Amino acid sequence: MGQSRSAAGSGIAGAAILIMAGNLLSRILGLVREQLASGLFGTGDKIAAFQIADNVHTLLFDLIISGMLQAALVPVLIQWAAPDAFNLGELRRVSGALMTMVLTFVGGAVALGIIFAPSVVRVMTSLGGGDKERSPETTALTIELVRIILPAVFFLAIGTLLMSQLYALNQVTAPALSLAARNLIVVIVMVLFSGTWGVKSMAIGVVAGAAAIAVMNAVPLYRQGALPKPNIGFNHPGVHQVLKLYFPIFLGLIVSTLAVIVDRNLAWRAEEDALGAMRYATTLGQFLLGMVAAAISLAALPTLSAHFTRGDESAFRHTLERALIMATILIVPAVLGLAALSRPIVDLLFRHGETNSDDAHLIVIALLGYLPGTLFAAYDQILIYSFYARKNTWWPVLVGLAATLVYFAVAIPMGRNYGMIGLVIANSAQFVAHALIMFVLARKTLGGDGWRPLGMVIARCTAASLLMAGAVFGIWLTLERALPSGGSTLLRTGYELIAAGLPALIGAIIYALLLHRFRVGEATELRNAVLGKISPRLAR
Repeated sequence: MGQSRSAAGSGIAGAAILIMAGNLLSRILGLVREQLASGLFGTGDKIAAFQIADNVHTLLFDLIISGMLQAALVPVLIQWAAPDAFNLGELRRVSGALMTMVLTFVGGAVALGIIFAPSVVRVMTSLGGGDKERSPETTALTIELVRIILPAVFFLAIGTLLMSQLYALNQVTAPALSLAARNLIVVIVMVLFSGTWGVKSMAIGVVAGAAAIAVMNAVPLYRQGALPKPNIGFNHPGVHQVLKLYFPIFLGLIVSTLAVIVDRNLAWRAEEDALGAMRYATTLGQFLLGMVAAAISLAALPTLSAHFTRGDESAFRHTLERALIMATILIVPAVLGLAALSRPIVDLLFRHGETNSDDAHLIVIALLGYLPGTLFAAYDQILIYSFYARKNTWWPVLVGLAATLVYFAVAIPMGRNYGMIGLVIANSAQFVAHALIMFVLARKTLGGDGWRPLGMVIARCTAASLLMAGAVFGIWLTLERALPSGGSTLLRTGYELIAAGLPALIGAIIYALLLHRFRVGEATELRNAVLGKISPRLAR
C-alpha cells in the first residue's frame, strides 16, 4: 500500500508538472495578450466594452459546458477509459452522444445570443447605468463585440468534450498545449490587425483561438481512433450519469452567473477605469491559479475518481492530502511574493502605451484586494474536484450558493459606497467563505483525524513565505531608490525588469532554502518531479 501511494503521488506530481508547463506557457502568453491590450486600449471604454463581451461568452460557455469537464465528464468517462476497464467503442459512443447533445444546445444558444445581442448587453450594464454611465458609442461597440465573440463558445464546447476524453485517458499534453496555442493566436491577431480592427481584433482572436483548441485536442484522439462517434443515443446510462451530475452544477452556475452580472453592472458604473483595472489584476491572479490549482486538481482528478470507483477511501484521502500539500508549497509563496512585488510587476507588465501611472496604481489596488481570494481559491478548487471525483456535485453547488450570498452581502453596499475596491473585496470574501466551508465538509466526509501533516506544511510554508516576502519587498525598495527613473523606453523597461525580476529570483532562492531548513519533505518530491521531466538522471 505504501508503494502504491507513493506511485500515486508521483503520478499526480508528474501529470501536474506537464499541466503546469502547458499552463505556464499559456499564462505567459495570456500576460502578453493583456500587455498588448493595456498598451493598445488602456483601461477605459474600449477595454470595458471588450470585457463585457468577453464575460458574455465566458458565462454562456460556463453554463452549458465548462463545469461539465471536471464535475461530470472525466469522472464518468473514466469508467471506460481506465486501464482495467478500457472499452474504446463504448467510450466513443458515450462521448459522441454527449457531443451531439451539447452542440445542439450550444449552437442554438449562440444563435440566440447573436440575434439578441442588444438585450444581452442591456442585461449586463443596465443596473450600472447603461448609456448614462458610458457613451452610446461604447454600448454599440459592446454589442458588436458580443456578436463577434460568441461563436467561440461553439468551438470551446467541442474542445472541452475532447479534452475530457484525453484527461480520462490520462493524456494531458494536448489539453495543456492547446490552451497556450489559443493565447498565442489571440496575440498574433492583435499584433497583425489591431491597427485595422482596433479592439475587435481581440474578439476575432478569441474565436480563432477557440477553434485551435478543438483542432489540437482532436488530433491525438484521431490518431488513436478514439474520436467521439456522433449519435443520438441519449438513453445511454453514461449520458444519464453526466446529466445527473451536471444538473446541480448547472443550477449553481445560474446563481453564479447572476453574481457576475451584478458585479459587471456595478463595475460599469464604478470608476471609469475600474473594469480594465479589474481585468488586468484578475489576469495576474488567474496566472497563479492556472499554474498551481488548475494543474494539481486536474492531475489529481482521474486518480481520485479511480480510487472512489474502487472504494479505496484510504488512497482517496492520501491523494487529496498530497494534492493540497503540493498546492500549499506553491501557492502560499506565490501569493505573498506577488503582494510584495505588486507595484514593480504591474509597472513592468501594464504601465505603457495607453495605461499610465494612475491606471497602474488602480491595477495594484485591485490586485492586492484579489490576492486573499486567490490564495483560498487554490485550495477551494482542489476540494471541489475531490467532491466531483466522488460524483457528489450537490455539496459544491450548495456551498457556492452560500458563498454567493456572502458576495452579495458585501458587494452591494461596498460596491455602491467604495466602487471598485468594494467589489474586489466582495470577490475575495466569496472565495474565502467557499474554501472554508468546503474544507469543513471534506473533514466531515473523510474524517476529522489525520490532517496534521497538511496543517504542519501550511504553517511552515506560511512562515517561510512571510520571511521571503519581507526580504523581497526590502530588496525592491532598495532597487527602486538605486535605479534611474529616466531614459529611453527600452532602458526604463530594463530597469523595471530588474526591479521585479531580481527580487523575485532572490526570493525563490530564499524560499527554497527555508523549506529545506524547515524540513518540508514534499518540496523535494516536487523538485524531483520537475527534474525528472527534464532528465530522469537529474531526479533522485
